[in-house]
Amino acid sequence: MRQLFVVTALLLLPPAMVAQVAHLKFTQNGEFVSIDEPTGPSSFFTLNASRNTTNSGTTANIDYSAISFASDGSSLTITEIIGAIPAADITGASIQNLALNFSTADLGAGSVNLSCTIVFSPFSETCSAAPAGTISLSFTETDVSSTRVMVLGEETTVGNLTTRTHQRSDNSSAKAQGTVFGVTVVGGSAQVGINHSSTLEAIRTQ
Repeated sequence: MRQLFVVTALLLLPPAMVAQVAHLKFTQNGEFVSIDEPTGPSSFFTLNASRNTTNSGTTANIDYSAISFASDGSSLTITEIIGAIPAADITGASIQNLALNFSTADLGAGSVNLSCTIVFSPFSETCSAAPAGTISLSFTETDVSSTRVMVLGEETTVGNLTTRTHQRSDNSSAKAQGTVFGVTVVGGSAQVGINHSSTLEAIRTQ
């Protein structure tokens, strides 16, 4: 799940950043990988990628946010990616060893895929498609700690985008190795687990 500091920063997000999507909804019923990590003194990202396995087969989705402040505090860049991805982007038979190999070219139709730079004074904002790139991470369960989420519901409204999550899951600590859009991760704050009929929704009001 997203950390509170990510949600707080995203409250600054302008409506233009979320104009791509009307309504996305994903069921998450299977393995997931998750990591939250700083990438500099004033930047960080949060990433969740989940499977949904049914009798009809397996699908997958991704939820990625990145926040980066200018060194002088004059501007903020926010990148948001939410969408369906090929099931083959998540590999591994169990949470003991999972891998995510994602490219922005993998995103399904209607996905949120935007990057906005906000200048505070004088105020301006510029939005465009997020830069093309890849995420390549391997996750190894450490089982140092584990958490069972019985029922968790969260709704966050950012501009005209509302994100709703409902989660029941079994979570375990993990170590991640690899790169996220060219940045090597430390990977100590990673998690792996299994979602049980959880959902992720992204809704843009008209």
